[in-house]
Amino acid sequence: MYFFGPVAPVITGQHSIIYEMAFILGQVAITSYVFNAFTASNSKGIKMFVGPRENPFFMDFARYREILAGDAAGFENPRADTFAGFNVLAAAIEVPKSLVGSSVTIATWVEQK
Repeated sequence: MYFFGPVAPVITGQHSIIYEMAFILGQVAITSYVFNAFTASNSKGIKMFVGPRENPFFMDFARYREILAGDAAGFENPRADTFAGFNVLAAAIEVPKSLVGSSVTIATWVEQK
């Protein structure tokens, strides 16, 4: 997986163009789910990770439906995790605050080729 930036697209919208290798920040191998995370960092202190991980979102949908229907007053403890065992594909990049500057907007773009 390659990480690029900072770069502004020539064309914005659904058909933007990636300038391959022109502004590469780094690259990292995609980690298999069964292994510890492969991470990479560059000379600017930017850290990168890509790979499948267990879904971090916790939700008891069955109980939620009961609450909406008026059949339950609230969630119970212990609760059921509807998403337990499901995976997400994560792409993470950690950027030092010194590189962000005073900007309050950080835009990202992820594309599979």
